[in-house]
Amino acid sequence: METPLDLVERTREEIGTVAAQLARSGWAEANAGNISVLIPPGAEGSVWNAEVVAEDLPLPVPELAGRTFMITTAGSRFRKLISRMDTEIVPVRISADGLKVIRLASDLKPTSEFSTHVLVLAEAASRGWDTASLIHTHSTHMLALSSSDLPAEMLEDAVNRSHPEISLLMKRGVRFLDFMAPGTWELGMETANAFRESDCVIWRKHGILGLGPDLDSACDAVEVVEKAARLLLLERSAFGKFVGMKDRDLSLQRGEKEERDESDEESDELPPGPPSIDI
Repeated sequence: METPLDLVERTREEIGTVAAQLARSGWAEANAGNISVLIPPGAEGSVWNAEVVAEDLPLPVPELAGRTFMITTAGSRFRKLISRMDTEIVPVRISADGLKVIRLASDLKPTSEFSTHVLVLAEAASRGWDTASLIHTHSTHMLALSSSDLPAEMLEDAVNRSHPEISLLMKRGVRFLDFMAPGTWELGMETANAFRESDCVIWRKHGILGLGPDLDSACDAVEVVEKAARLLLLERSAFGKFVGMKDRDLSLQRGEKEERDESDEESDELPPGPPSIDI
């Protein structure tokens, strides 16, 4: 039977493994990227075996009151994280009143995007999730696509139509947020709000965030959305525009019966779909 301490150590190893994969993909240059995992209630183990400090939070997070999560540290490098798990993946606890953050008293502080992790994990906890994982990385093709001047709504529709796995694995789709100063509580609040109606959030000109009840599902979100961005850019290069899945394709995927009439039989035109867009 897995003990609380075993669970914490396994969580560290899983974070290190995912970080290494993201680094191999070229999505975590230098010290880019950060990961957090919310630990099940009562399963913290002996992670608090050293001196701690308590600091006030700018915003209360009652959803995380008394909860612990593991998070990568500021300056950690994903390509080396697997060999530095004990020092660069650290525990953080929210006080019982949800007003303070409690961390180990060391020079190793949580990632600069700590505010986003706190608020998004709070959103996950508000859904009743006992565990949650958040991954932020700089995936190459989505970073390029999100730098477009196209409206967020058009990009969201294009991504959702890009390939079948999007609608299969991400029932609530994606959200694009305009560029904001990194590491701020304002960015964290906007991101948490966006996750209320999406499975993946794109920070335009910055990076991608995937949320799930475990690391695998969070990583799935990052991977399928990055694949979508790559497809969009390839289609633009090959055809001069993005085509994507038509309304008929989406209906067939949902298992809806296709309706046909005589005009369908006589026409070679494609059914309605997204407007052709220049990226």
